[in-house]
Amino acid sequence: RDAMPGPLICEPGGGGLFLPLFGEAEQHWDTTVRAALYLLGLLWSFLGVAIVADIFMAAIEQVTSKTRPVTMVGKDGTTRTYHMQVWNGTVANLTLMALGSSAPEILLAVIETTTNNFYSGDLGPSTIVGSAAYNLMCILAVCVIVIPDGESRSIEQYGVFLTTATFSVLAYLWLVVILVVLTPSIVTLAEGITTFMLFPILVTIAYLVDVGYFSRKASGSHGFVIGAGGGRLPEQEMTKIVAEIKERFPNEQISKEVLAELVAHEASRRAPKSRMYWRINGTRQMVGGKRVIQSDDRKLDEEVGSSLVLAKNERASDDGGAPQREGKTIITFTAGGKYSVSEGDPFVTVNILRTGNLERVVDVRYKTHDGSAKAGEDYKAAEGTLRFEKGEVQKAVKIGIIDDDEAETDEHFFVKILSADVPGFAWLPGRSAPVVVQISQATVTVYDDDMGGVFLFEQENVRTMDTHREVVMRVLRREGNKGRVSVDYSTSDGMAMDAYDYKAVSGRLHFEDKELVKEIRIPIIPTSAYDDKEEEFYVHLSNPSENAALERTASGKAQSKVTATVVVVNDSDLKKEVDSIVTLMPTMNTDKLAVGTSQWREQFVEAVTVRGEDEQTPPKLGDYIGHALTVPWKLLFALCPPTMLCDGALSFGVALVMIGVVTALIGDLAGLLGCVLGIPDAITAITLVALGTSLPDTFASLASAKAEPTADSSVGNVTGSNSVNVFLGLGLPWSIGAIFWAYTGVTDEWRERYPDLAVLHPNGGFAVPAGDLGFTVAVFTACALIVLGVMTARRKLLRCELGGPRKYKIATGALFVCLWVLYLSMSILKVLSSTKR
Repeated sequence: RDAMPGPLICEPGGGGLFLPLFGEAEQHWDTTVRAALYLLGLLWSFLGVAIVADIFMAAIEQVTSKTRPVTMVGKDGTTRTYHMQVWNGTVANLTLMALGSSAPEILLAVIETTTNNFYSGDLGPSTIVGSAAYNLMCILAVCVIVIPDGESRSIEQYGVFLTTATFSVLAYLWLVVILVVLTPSIVTLAEGITTFMLFPILVTIAYLVDVGYFSRKASGSHGFVIGAGGGRLPEQEMTKIVAEIKERFPNEQISKEVLAELVAHEASRRAPKSRMYWRINGTRQMVGGKRVIQSDDRKLDEEVGSSLVLAKNERASDDGGAPQREGKTIITFTAGGKYSVSEGDPFVTVNILRTGNLERVVDVRYKTHDGSAKAGEDYKAAEGTLRFEKGEVQKAVKIGIIDDDEAETDEHFFVKILSADVPGFAWLPGRSAPVVVQISQATVTVYDDDMGGVFLFEQENVRTMDTHREVVMRVLRREGNKGRVSVDYSTSDGMAMDAYDYKAVSGRLHFEDKELVKEIRIPIIPTSAYDDKEEEFYVHLSNPSENAALERTASGKAQSKVTATVVVVNDSDLKKEVDSIVTLMPTMNTDKLAVGTSQWREQFVEAVTVRGEDEQTPPKLGDYIGHALTVPWKLLFALCPPTMLCDGALSFGVALVMIGVVTALIGDLAGLLGCVLGIPDAITAITLVALGTSLPDTFASLASAKAEPTADSSVGNVTGSNSVNVFLGLGLPWSIGAIFWAYTGVTDEWRERYPDLAVLHPNGGFAVPAGDLGFTVAVFTACALIVLGVMTARRKLLRCELGGPRKYKIATGALFVCLWVLYLSMSILKVLSSTKR
């Protein structure tokens, strides 16, 4: 064990980079008072570093969300321009975003090395290993358990996950190899640089997996870049959003700008969120800050409401302000002029509707006419005049039906409107009639009630757009409606495939006595409006009940199956609309969708304002407490340049320096706390410091696991972060230390500090005593292999990494927490045993 010359940090003559604040006088204070102050200061500093890391990651979001316009020419010769992300999502997650979430741990290791005369310390390396253990075991345990009962989440980009998971284990195995096997307790220049260079190797391999270099199956690089979090929304989903919003306001005239804002909000809500998004939201939730905005239906309705009211007022103005008083009167049959009745019913009711100007009296003359149904045999002839008084909108005509006991086919007759006049109206040349008849003839079908009936489709060939949520196939019962009958229905693939273009359905339709129509609803799966598509599938009727039959062929031949064809096509008009909306979105004001800031004033206002869960929800007690504790930090970090300046580069640099300062303060406080309590730095690092720096990640992963449809954000980011922590958090300071000692050579102080190593390595080097750290890394690696094995087994057996059956998710979470407790216990015992020696 190294000799540690000179006084300890908490002893007279000792000290850290910033502390003790009151110098020698503080070193003589009561130990209990000092321990309490250092603990409170350490916890408070964790909040501070989380807040400045929030600013740092907002700057990173500004950097990684850069887009460039790309113009593409379609098969039809039309061009469209969309914005493509400059940064690949996987590369961004593993580089800048990983640096953002792990910056405190990485900087702690670098600062400890550079301020300790380039000697290795226990605080930085142990914090990195301790954070890795907490992330992999505790955070994953939380993510598995918080999924609501009956739900599950699985990893979609499994290739990227396998890459980062493999590297996360190999990274720590590599530490054991270089510290225990190759050059015990010494990190050579080659080993330090190799550790650091494994980081770009990891990024390169993950990128190649992401773009499909090995499997020829990319994770999905096409689509639109949307809002906060830098998520990419597939063209298919964007098409679906536009269609849904238009369906939500079917009779409203919404401007393109308002529609674009609605689409932008909804797209921002649905787009997959980056690691940065969840990390920032987690931090702001802890300290009562402004959450990253998500779309809220109530708020959107309010935002679009004024536009809709304005449009209605404009239409009313265009119509002269009184459309119900000065326009024409319109007379028509209801139900499109189609009525049906069973011959066993005493009468059929035919309704005549009046719309438009209701302020005049109108007389309507009607009369029945024969079709295949004959007056006196099948129905009772009727004629007469209906008078609509002022304000009346509907009148009914009742026509008697004549029953018989003969089995016969369905028959029909007609009801005609002969005239519609305003009493006393004098027609003059050039003067238009005040009443218009829209549908002048209605058809009444009389169904035979002496047979069970014949089944057929209302339409045998149907075309539907893939933006429609479903297609409705109407099954008719003709030539009889007596008794309870039934028929099977099913679908089959043509060029359109089940689960890709539509969802297959099957079942049996049951018609009650005199029931004439049933519907089959078939869900349609929307695809991108940019895919040329005209594909069909089939709907079948078969196996009718004994007292019914299927429709015969034109030649009168019986059929065992009746088939209708459904053709699914692209909505070309929607494609044009999506293009125009997406063109507007980059130019609209999207400040509400951003995580960063554009003005210093905005930052200081946010620093003194407590926020709730969203803009409609008032702050809770926890928000007020978190805000009160962190106001000084918020005001200090509000001095950081706004993230919108210089595309985030200025804020990135200043925030990184601020993180370094707060991290150095954390290092001093952790060292002082451990020193006054007699706790070795390694134990302080794997417990308090590791938990404190990982707390925002816990909130982030919890929210991500519950909100995201996949487990990529919550699970994949843990393994990626652990790999980056080793390659950057240890590779960087170890490379710096190895370069320093390779340049300066061995010194007397080095020999005094490491007398045992001086015998084995007379030329010196960057010493990292492997005893405690090597053991801790080995224990962590064993636990990590168990955790990853369990996650793989869950995927194979339960088809999910998170959630699933309640008993399994509770058991998984309990196992992971027990592994973390085992890791802590063994590591602490090893450190204590080494200290005693």
